[in-house]
Amino acid sequence: MDTALIPRAAALVAALAALPGLALPAASAPLPRASIVLPSTISVDPEAGTVTLPLHRGTAGGKTVWYIITDSSDRADAQRRGVLFAPLLARAGSLCDACVQKAVERDGSIAFPGAPDFSPTRVYTPGTAGFPPVAAHPGATASAQYTPLVKIGDIVINAPVVATGDGTFDVTGHANTQDRVIAIDTAHKTVTLALAKGFALGKRVLYISTEASDPAAATIERATYVPSLKPTSGWVPIEVVTNGSQQGLAWLGLTGHVNEDATASNAASLGSSMNVLSTLPTGNTQIAYSPLWNVDFLTWRQASLAAHEDTVLTSEAQVAKHQGSLTAMNGGQIGPVGIFVNCPVIAYVDLP
Repeated sequence: MDTALIPRAAALVAALAALPGLALPAASAPLPRASIVLPSTISVDPEAGTVTLPLHRGTAGGKTVWYIITDSSDRADAQRRGVLFAPLLARAGSLCDACVQKAVERDGSIAFPGAPDFSPTRVYTPGTAGFPPVAAHPGATASAQYTPLVKIGDIVINAPVVATGDGTFDVTGHANTQDRVIAIDTAHKTVTLALAKGFALGKRVLYISTEASDPAAATIERATYVPSLKPTSGWVPIEVVTNGSQQGLAWLGLTGHVNEDATASNAASLGSSMNVLSTLPTGNTQIAYSPLWNVDFLTWRQASLAAHEDTVLTSEAQVAKHQGSLTAMNGGQIGPVGIFVNCPVIAYVDLP
């Protein structure tokens, strides 16, 4: 990891403390280096709400594409690339053949079968309650040939394409860049993306959201809509609250500037729904980690909503504790809704 992370660590703690939800105490000690879980991270700018990662040049259909790598199903390969070891990715092809694209890598460059189309205009119009939206149209879509999960030999890596072409890159309207990309430097091979924020295991989590299998989810997450990214089962859950005053999709729609395009000037003000990830790629929990998450919708029952106005869920244990006050969005049993999101974890901070 880059030593530039350390001087920014205290600022990261302060910035996280200022986020809506649970507050962190003021701290002068730097964030431990072990809390930055993606080894290849170049820098995290907590005040701007961004992360800078290595950028790779590849091709798709003979045209130039630019991509990042965040995870590998093989431990030795992950160490060689400086990315997260995500062993569950090894079974991606068996659960969903269309979820994985076979590719060739030569001299550190991948030839992809397909690439996203970043030209659509992203549109998100919140409803009067914030969520559901009046309109939600993703700013990037993918054909059946594209998925961020790439199989090279027997190894599956997570390699989202974040830009296309050789010319000037649009990092405000995102006509040829992924909707979280706010800076790109092909000469120095770096890309800067707006971060998403959430929780896992009672910790604050910083991550990026790059693809989703549902168009509305892709719009909310500023991700690429990839309809083929739908394995049949077996992926780890991410809990998404739909209502509430300090967490959830309704809160995000009303307060998170979700209708705005991400830029370098506004990335710090962009909100997140503060989703609850079920695991982290660290220690004993790494064996259960995957960047591909299976969405569960949680809705506070109307009779419980006022009583839980100040409740912010930060772990699966808390979700279980409050299960009697929660329901699925349609009033049924809580469980997977068939939406999958690609959200590699960048860093975490312990809560008090």
